Amino acid sequence: MTEPTIALKEMLEKHPAAPFLFVGSGFSRRYLGLEDWAGLLSRFCAPIREFGYYSAKANADLPLAASYMAQDYNEWWWSNPETRESREKYAGVVTNEADALKVEIARYIGSFSLESARDSEFGNELAAFPDASVDGVITTNWDYLLEELFPDFKVFVGQEELLFSNPQAIGEIYKIHGSAADPSSMILTQEDYHQFAAKNPYLAAKLVTIFVEHPIIFMGYSISDPHIQALITSIARCLSQEKVDSFQQNLIFVQRTRDGEEPSIQKTTIQSEGFSVTMMVARVADYVQVYAALEGTRRKMPARILRFFKEQMYELVHTPQDGSNSKLAVIDYDEIDSADDVEFVVGVGVAKRQQEFSEKTTQAVQTALAKRGYSGLSADEVFSDCILEISQFDAANLLESAFPLLGRSNRTFTPVYRYLESVGIKSEDDLSASKYEGAKKVVGKMRGAKYVYSSSYNARFKKTFSGLTTSQIIAKAADAKEALLMLPFQTAEEVDVEVLRTFLASKAEEFEGDTYRTAFRKLVCWYDKLKHGF
Repeated sequence: MTEPTIALKEMLEKHPAAPFLFVGSGFSRRYLGLEDWAGLLSRFCAPIREFGYYSAKANADLPLAASYMAQDYNEWWWSNPETRESREKYAGVVTNEADALKVEIARYIGSFSLESARDSEFGNELAAFPDASVDGVITTNWDYLLEELFPDFKVFVGQEELLFSNPQAIGEIYKIHGSAADPSSMILTQEDYHQFAAKNPYLAAKLVTIFVEHPIIFMGYSISDPHIQALITSIARCLSQEKVDSFQQNLIFVQRTRDGEEPSIQKTTIQSEGFSVTMMVARVADYVQVYAALEGTRRKMPARILRFFKEQMYELVHTPQDGSNSKLAVIDYDEIDSADDVEFVVGVGVAKRQQEFSEKTTQAVQTALAKRGYSGLSADEVFSDCILEISQFDAANLLESAFPLLGRSNRTFTPVYRYLESVGIKSEDDLSASKYEGAKKVVGKMRGAKYVYSSSYNARFKKTFSGLTTSQIIAKAADAKEALLMLPFQTAEEVDVEVLRTFLASKAEEFEGDTYRTAFRKLVCWYDKLKHGF
């Protein structure tokens, strides 16, 4: 490891919390090949006038140049035959002068994905990125790369959503300049920046705890960026002098080394509006040196679940507890998909005793399960059996003995159609008339459920995998995890169920205990419904 990696790792190990990344446009330029701001505006100037005209008119003020450009682009967009298809699709969201330009920029940015990054000159760096241990990401970028790198993180788009939501500062991405998913949220013109600056003190107040309690690693920014300097000093102004000292120690700015320059790490001071802040600057040859420093001990529990716990504790405290709507459940964290229905009771200092008790009773429980037969089967065993060529269970006994308990659990997804088909139940009416009450509950919970792991992957599926067969998707995917995320987006008619079953059976052990275990289980249930459902 080079010196900056060692120094960064030592700095990060002193903090009890994992770092937040603060990611700028340089990150997207590096991995996606996106233009810088002036280059992006130049690309969309082609049908109207040369960008030099707008830049000169604005005295090289890029937000003001974007404002001037948006006026002319709006006129062209609404009248030119070339944009007819776009107008038909987006006319409803183009409600002010800058929206037409934002819509077309968003469409362009949406054509880039994680696959584009992997194919880039620096794609090899991203191989080290999944091991990075971070609590969250703040970004001014509009593209989708960060959501794809952190698929379990919850995304907050724009200042408004962040200011009026309840972020938990773990497992989250804050897109403070908006997102291509919502063109109107994108901060582009002088007017947008004025509105953003007006709310900057509120945003700073929202972020201040993160900046005090976490190391903040800036990547993809120039250290002279006036907007970043303004945000940093706005946060610093919220703090006492004692807190400012701690705050400054948390700031780490990553810069690329120039030709012939040795990697290093040293202090520097920035000034904005008469206020100075000192931070560390790590000059590295490539980002792998940073990613290596971010490798930490993997959490025993995924970040999305920790965020979920914090969110539910907040709701528990802030909701009147009259007992009318309270729900108490014992549930495997792999089965948590939504924060809508589960509240938590937290015990402190009981884990060790519980483990000791569990170890003493394991053998007794196993013996009891053996005596109880089918009633002692777990959901894991049902999932494993469902994707075998030939079921190892007697369907009638399974439905009668195991499914009453499975139906009462808090899990939404359980394979059931294979066993219903085996006993001759081939329709809702057949099920309704049957004696299998547990199976009725299981089917009812899955009715209308979504089998995709996250709808945020839909854009990537449409761009890269739409129209491919099940076999082609599996072959084209970068790895089994990507295939797992893409396959549920196929329509029922497109799915080759036998190819899907073979994929699931071959990858079952790979996803056991993995972050994507829930996605795997959903896909097993999707297969079960397609193959055996009514």
